[in-house]
Amino acid sequence: MPSSEVLSTCGLDLDKHRFQGGGDFKGLAQVYSSSFEVGNPAVSFHERAYTRAVANELFEELFRFYEHFGLDLKNSDNVHWPDSLLVELDFMQYLSHLESIAVRQEDVLSLQRGQYDFLDRHLVPLVKGIVDKLHTVNIEPYDQLARLLECHVEHELGHCSTSK
Repeated sequence: MPSSEVLSTCGLDLDKHRFQGGGDFKGLAQVYSSSFEVGNPAVSFHERAYTRAVANELFEELFRFYEHFGLDLKNSDNVHWPDSLLVELDFMQYLSHLESIAVRQEDVLSLQRGQYDFLDRHLVPLVKGIVDKLHTVNIEPYDQLARLLECHVEHELGHCSTSK
């Protein structure tokens, strides 16, 4: 499903957040920093904040996923934690790339099963946690953007479930 169709199925009104030239980008950057980065942020971009799993066990499971598909993040120059939203989204992009270049149908199905498992166990719960937290603290427009991401990962989960 193209991105425009995912957007239309989400029921979001992103037009109200559209910048009309001369927008308050400094204010938006301050909201972002205080909400997600500086000090004790209101919203975490780390899976460990939204799971009951012990961080070390979570990291080991994530590293096993990454290593199974040929990535060695333990010994890399990566500066992000393995449960970071950025790392998990990058990993899904990597798996999608591998799927797009796979020649054999059995490899495509295997990659889709891997994507499904990763989405189901890690990325969907992380994104849902972020969406719920943003909804609770009402941080616009980031709450709507996170909801859009949630629609996207749920769509991907549905797409990959056909290979199970």
